[in-house]
Amino acid sequence: MTRGGRGLRLTVDCGNSRAKLALWGEGAECVGGAAFAYGADLVREVQAWLRDRPPIVLAGLSSVTTDVASEALCEVLAERVGDLRIAPDPGLENRTRDPAGTGLDRLYAARGALFHAGRAAIVVDVGSAMTVDAVLSEGGGAFLGGAIAPGPELSARALAREGARLFDVTPDPGARALGRDTAEAIGSGIAVGVRGAARTLADEVAREAGIPDAPLALTGGARAFVRDAFPGRQVHEDADLVHRGLLLALEALP
Repeated sequence: MTRGGRGLRLTVDCGNSRAKLALWGEGAECVGGAAFAYGADLVREVQAWLRDRPPIVLAGLSSVTTDVASEALCEVLAERVGDLRIAPDPGLENRTRDPAGTGLDRLYAARGALFHAGRAAIVVDVGSAMTVDAVLSEGGGAFLGGAIAPGPELSARALAREGARLFDVTPDPGARALGRDTAEAIGSGIAVGVRGAARTLADEVAREAGIPDAPLALTGGARAFVRDAFPGRQVHEDADLVHRGLLLALEALP
């Protein structure tokens, strides 16, 4: 039995570049999802996607983007959802210096990481940006903070924009370090560089947090770039980690 009765639950993660939706059935099983780019067609596309879905009894929305996009989605969801919650409490103690400035997606991902690990963990989320965070399990969970770095596509765009003789490339997770021409060299710097950054940041964040051997939760649309970056560390890969943490926060509400 879910909160509000039997039926689907929906989690909405408004990230830096897309709005991502996940549907959840009984037993916290993800039964469908979609992602939509921000733009003039966002509302129409989400409405069309929701139109043929069974009743949704409970939904939660997390946003790190503009209020305009969030407000438009809230209006659409209010028409289809029995109980809509905006930014439900992640249920973690936030020990950073600026709790209000911490992205909700990082907190929900940390909540999801505790679900998988059952103990203190490192969270690596690779998308437009790459975040590497530490979360403790004590007292129900404590978010310590971590590092934020450019993701592969953001790095590629920055090089193309700022380099006088460089150009845009499509990053490839399988790129080798020894590039034989400029395009390969750029691809190598991005792919091998982000992999090295992820490994070093995970190790250093874990060490400074006092959890050097902690397992790692891996998520994000570009996670393939760093999948093999953590030798010797237990890794839980979950494409829906932010959504899973958001769902856990929703179901903990009174």
